[in-house]
Amino acid sequence: MVRKNQISTKVLYKKLDKLYLQSPSLDLKSQKRWVIFSDLHMGDGGSTDDFKLNANLFESALENYYLENDSGLILNGDIEELQRFQLKKIIDRWQKVYHLFDKFDAKKRLFKTIGNHDLELLLIKHLPFKYKLYESLRLKFGEENLFVFHGHQASKKYQEHNELIGFTLKYFANPLGIKSYSVSHNSKKQYKIEKRVYGFSAFNKVVSVIGHTHRPLFESLHKIERLRYKIEQLCREYSLASKEDLDEIKQEIKAHKKELKKYFKENKDHSFQNYVYNTLFHIPCLFNSGCVVGKRGMTCLEIEGDIIRLVHWFDKNISKKYLKQSSYQPEQLGNTDFYRLVINEESLHYIFTRIKFLA
Repeated sequence: MVRKNQISTKVLYKKLDKLYLQSPSLDLKSQKRWVIFSDLHMGDGGSTDDFKLNANLFESALENYYLENDSGLILNGDIEELQRFQLKKIIDRWQKVYHLFDKFDAKKRLFKTIGNHDLELLLIKHLPFKYKLYESLRLKFGEENLFVFHGHQASKKYQEHNELIGFTLKYFANPLGIKSYSVSHNSKKQYKIEKRVYGFSAFNKVVSVIGHTHRPLFESLHKIERLRYKIEQLCREYSLASKEDLDEIKQEIKAHKKELKKYFKENKDHSFQNYVYNTLFHIPCLFNSGCVVGKRGMTCLEIEGDIIRLVHWFDKNISKKYLKQSSYQPEQLGNTDFYRLVINEESLHYIFTRIKFLA
């Protein structure tokens, strides 16, 4: 007898299949560099506007780094927080952000997908901006594909009850000054959504790039797994290294161990946060750009040539730890207090080779 949850998963996979096949195709070679951001959740600038904390950081990164470096910009859903705020108030408050979007769009370098918190954009006949809206995109890398979509499409509950959630936020949470509570605060829901997208991606041998859960993923690995893999890799390097490099590798191992211990100390529920998605092999088919509304900065994914990177942007006044750890090498943005830090990077050729043979 087929279980109900198995049927639901099959239905969701059919929806993702349809979404994938209907996605407009975009050649990665059309731009030298790409950056993917998701989950800005822009509001009215008030006390319940989650975007406000990192607004200056985001604006500076767009204007002084990605725009100057001729990057293509992909905004992967939940850009406007329309479940809590009116679009006019959002645009009035964040005019500079939209002015920057316009600059990318003028050079045909802006692509904007829809998330569950800005679905309402599809119902507005005359939008105050001219750029096209997409539900998903397919980024062509030779014969391979990166499937870019927000991620809520893998959640049955969010597809069925999105309107009710928006009503609750707008008319109950906002007046009470309650900040946004979403799937990003529930590790069990995060894991379920990620597992579904992982299963779909592995079966179809594509790389899926999502947002929605606010949790950065690189090669299907959460932070905790990335740290473990890195420590194991450094231990191997240490055993083969020259005497001149031993001390530096030792300090890197020490720093990663400290960060791993801190993670376990701060996160009590590890049951859905610390394992790969129950397959025989670890398949690097799932990536998540994280979000712009993090307490210690924002994350994004960059693609340059055949290299994909997970990047963390932060304000040194809020998060100083990356300036102190020798295992990281942050890059300062001009004379600002903002820093760009590459968390991980890998060759897309290597990623798709592993998918080809392991999936």
